[in-house]
Amino acid sequence: MEQIRKHFRLADFAYPTDGMAPSTDNGGLVVAGICKPWPTSSSRTIAAFAYDGGAADEKELLLAVVEGPNNRVIASYKRIIPEDAITEVSSYSLKLDTARYTLSNQTRAFGLRMSTFRDRCGYEGGFDDELTLFVVDGQTIRPVLTEMMSHWSYGRGSRCGGEDVARIDARVSISVEPTTSNGLADLRLTGTRSDKRKPVSVVVKYNGNHYELKPWTAAFNAWWY
Repeated sequence: MEQIRKHFRLADFAYPTDGMAPSTDNGGLVVAGICKPWPTSSSRTIAAFAYDGGAADEKELLLAVVEGPNNRVIASYKRIIPEDAITEVSSYSLKLDTARYTLSNQTRAFGLRMSTFRDRCGYEGGFDDELTLFVVDGQTIRPVLTEMMSHWSYGRGSRCGGEDVARIDARVSISVEPTTSNGLADLRLTGTRSDKRKPVSVVVKYNGNHYELKPWTAAFNAWWY
């Protein structure tokens, strides 16, 4: 954490005192944090933190790959995580996904899953579990795909009134295809539903900067909504 604090030039970077919210008063500005070994190198670690920079309705995502034995930051990424009436970053919001996302002989991606949905009994449905796939590009960690992996909708009835309302869930999965586009493997996105409707599946291709999701989004929306 000290190396990451120095890398991002932060004055304060610590977890809050037990039972207290992040604030400068209790020395805690880290809302969520997680670390995981790089899947093919025990000397490297992926670290992700949600940081409260003091701005309203947002947190900062700090992502780094560090290398031992001195935990030197060799690549990093930073962006804003917006918050609103239905999204909020909490201590359990971040999860690192190091499945075998092998995109080329030289490139293995890793995923960061983010759960921020704040459910309310009046909602008719929602989506969560945002997965972003990242690749290390020199000293930069670069996102190449972002998609919601969990969707759900409720049938008629009032959950606020305590009724047992029917719910349909959809889960999205990603698999690596043997074909390639612009140097990286194509990816297949597949959606499955709890009501046993036939799955939807689309192959998306890398355009040199990111994976083009328009074909998937169109097919998924027609299938889900």
